[in-house]
Amino acid sequence: MRVNKILINSLGIQDSGGVVVFSYLLDEIKNTSYKFLIVCNSSRLVNILVEQYKEYRNLKFIVLKRKSLVYRLYYENIHFKSLIKSNNIQLIYNFSGSAQLNFLMNAVQLTKVHNLLFYSTRLDAAYRLKSAYSKWIKQVLIKRSYLKFMLNQTKYIEIQSSHVKSCLSDFINTRNKVFYVKSDIDMAVSAFYEPRQYDFSKKINFLYIVGPHFDSLHKNLQDFTSAMLNLSETGIDFEINITLTNRQLNSVKIWDTSLNSKTNFLGYISDQEKMTELFCDNTILISTSIIETLGMHVLEGIKNGVITIAPNEPYANTVYGDNMFQYELFNRDSLVDTIMSVIDCKGSHSENILSIQDDLRQSEMSKFSSILDVFDEVLNVQK
Repeated sequence: MRVNKILINSLGIQDSGGVVVFSYLLDEIKNTSYKFLIVCNSSRLVNILVEQYKEYRNLKFIVLKRKSLVYRLYYENIHFKSLIKSNNIQLIYNFSGSAQLNFLMNAVQLTKVHNLLFYSTRLDAAYRLKSAYSKWIKQVLIKRSYLKFMLNQTKYIEIQSSHVKSCLSDFINTRNKVFYVKSDIDMAVSAFYEPRQYDFSKKINFLYIVGPHFDSLHKNLQDFTSAMLNLSETGIDFEINITLTNRQLNSVKIWDTSLNSKTNFLGYISDQEKMTELFCDNTILISTSIIETLGMHVLEGIKNGVITIAPNEPYANTVYGDNMFQYELFNRDSLVDTIMSVIDCKGSHSENILSIQDDLRQSEMSKFSSILDVFDEVLNVQK
């Protein structure tokens, strides 16, 4: 029986959401009949995963310490060629969105796009609105030029939601591409919790989950800060739980230090049990992201049965369904009004939370559930 050998290019994955999805991938492929050569950058969180999974015999890791874009270009387009030949690689799985030059490679490529920072006209408009042109060039345009060119080198693209294809179509010709919509969410019954209980006569917990790029424009910390300042003037009893340190948050002008007394600075939480403890009674999770492929923090809120508020944007409607609590981006009053409508509701929110969970399950059931099935489809097309 022929053993399929796959090179996983995970260069560029270093922190927060990307590492979470990377861990899901490693869980899926460990102890399978496939053999994997996994190339990744060294970082604290990635190194933890490498230590955790290196004992699986079908997984072999190459960890690079150099992270510059120039070195990545060299490694992906020159050194990969020798890796493919010496390891008899049949498929390159570009896990972090960057394909290789086709004329240099002898293996078929599948590219996963799970970062829309570089493929969003909505985000471009937000940079213009803020007159942040130099930041846009530095944070978006330069990398977009590279990633867009490299993405055009592959025919097969894996995405997490149908809206990703729509976003990509604004930047590349998608008519000659084959898309595979793959679920990256644990859909086991045990992964979903009953709705939490709410008594808004008691203290409210506002949960804001954000990674190390919290000060980037697409995370839109401004909306959250402005809404919390407004609520602090109303006399509502609340506290903020945020996955940043005091030093991180107070280093940016967007944050207002008058909120410090109401804030629990949790820092990055890698322990899943500790994270689950945050999804407790009387908790409202708020997401202010301008663009997401999935928004793992929102999905965790939904699965853990807490009230979750997200922007009224196409990505949110597609991923989370029509029953979500929503607000209009860049509108503090809209976010405050949504929060107040939740607080002022006399009935239970349990039915609504269960409906949102059901919407999520129905949506994910229509997708590929295993990356191995996607690999098989791509390899079979090539035969």
